[in-house]
Amino acid sequence: MLCDQFRPFNYVQHGPAVMPPTRHGMVEQDIVHAFHCPAWPIEARRWLTRENVDGWPNMSLKSECENGGCFLVPVDSKVSGFSGVEWRISTTLAERHLMFSLNTTHMKCYVMMKVLIKSYEEFRDVISSYMCKTVLLHCVENTMVDFWQERNFITCLDELLCVLYNFIVHMKCPHFIIPENNLMAGKITPFQQERLLDVLGRIIRSEGRMLLDIQMDDIGDRLRQKLSRFQVYHPQIKSRLEIHRLVSGGLVYYMAHNIVHEVYKYLYTYQDHCYENIIRQIVVHLKDIHNLYPQLNNLQRKAFNYISSLMLTTISSMMASYYISINRPIPDMAIEWLKSGLNSDVSSSLLKLASVFYSVGNMNVAEDLLTRIDQRYDRDVVFPVCDCILKCSIHKEGFDIAVNNGQVTDFKHVVSYCVKFTYHEVNIVPLELRQEFFRSSQDEIQNRDPLYDRWMNFAVVDSLPYLYFLQYKVYCSLGKNEEKLEALNKLKNVMNEEPRIKHKETVYNLLGHCMEQENLPDDAFHYYMRSIQVRPQHNAANFYRARMLSI
Repeated sequence: MLCDQFRPFNYVQHGPAVMPPTRHGMVEQDIVHAFHCPAWPIEARRWLTRENVDGWPNMSLKSECENGGCFLVPVDSKVSGFSGVEWRISTTLAERHLMFSLNTTHMKCYVMMKVLIKSYEEFRDVISSYMCKTVLLHCVENTMVDFWQERNFITCLDELLCVLYNFIVHMKCPHFIIPENNLMAGKITPFQQERLLDVLGRIIRSEGRMLLDIQMDDIGDRLRQKLSRFQVYHPQIKSRLEIHRLVSGGLVYYMAHNIVHEVYKYLYTYQDHCYENIIRQIVVHLKDIHNLYPQLNNLQRKAFNYISSLMLTTISSMMASYYISINRPIPDMAIEWLKSGLNSDVSSSLLKLASVFYSVGNMNVAEDLLTRIDQRYDRDVVFPVCDCILKCSIHKEGFDIAVNNGQVTDFKHVVSYCVKFTYHEVNIVPLELRQEFFRSSQDEIQNRDPLYDRWMNFAVVDSLPYLYFLQYKVYCSLGKNEEKLEALNKLKNVMNEEPRIKHKETVYNLLGHCMEQENLPDDAFHYYMRSIQVRPQHNAANFYRARMLSI
């Protein structure tokens, strides 16, 4: 039966719904023709066993969703070439159960996201309400329950917008229950994508301020009136002191972010060069900046010192990797250069130095270095900084207070960069992390965004979980079983205790490797599946899952 038969002449189609032409005095209505199916197809049933971060949706809710069955609706794919003859599986009853299970903060964020989308011309007829609902469901499944609280409203809304941003970047919005169904397929042109990302990026960076510009239902004016009753305008700010703290912390954070972005933007440019050429290019770049040093002001000189420290760390770790590959001792100069980069931040340069000693089998020195990092890393103060993924960073009170009180004179006390290994550093990368260089299939590589996905050619992991992973590996080698289990427990708990982790899928992959080493294959498979939930594509866990299923 052709789906076009269910769209009478002059009826307007919106997805599976058709709307008859309106006449004077008539109420607008959508009509959906559908066949009810009492059982779910195989494509939908996979969702019933899918893992989630914090127990939502639980098995009872999933059972309710399944018992309602599904529908077949007359709507075709935009990219299949079979216009007018295709039918689609609709899980609208299941989604209804899921939405009813959410709290008021979930719903307020969902409504406000829809309002924002409808307030900008760029989103109209491109981003649908159904896509917004799908973004919400994915986001709730992959966050902790305690995150969705009224006092956290702006951060929750930003989280939704960041998920939508990443979907638009990859031109893929996976259906919540049947992720093989891409809701954005054929819906967005490259020109529209550029405009959407521009507008959405500005909304995200405004950290809620653009809500005041919404004209629909006078929302912006009503928010201003409500905020004017309070002493300060930010809904989370209580005093002038807190304003100073937020501004001070924000300035330091963005300076650190821009510095690491500048360093790796340069390395991205030369990542395909051979070992000698890339080092030569970095040295030339450093010399060019150094020649300008006398003309720089104090702030510019400080920025140059940070940039040069990070670049020296990269050069020396490349040298170490090269000498390991030819079975020769690592030159003292490379070690000294690595040490000279220790002032760049709290942990990333030290972690690279520890990786070098771990790779050459010097476990005692590696252990000492990791203990030193653990002591330096004050988790109440240190702020993780990563330029790979556009995702709003939640303010950290201890960081803001330390910066505002003048306790911080250097990034090495309060900032922790993620650890990035270029392929020229492969021999100092633990085996469990090397597969990250090959995270993408050939098809996925072709579909990478040249700007936002450049980091995927590197092996990247957040500093804090990498610290615990290296401790686990070192203690395994030294036969220190009690310390090994303590490090493993810290690695397990880091996702719940540090909400600013950017490379969650990599952390889950490392946990999977640890579980395999502990001879716990079921737990390992569980973590690989959680990794795939966080990032279905461009993820080494797809390889690990296939390997385990083939055993």
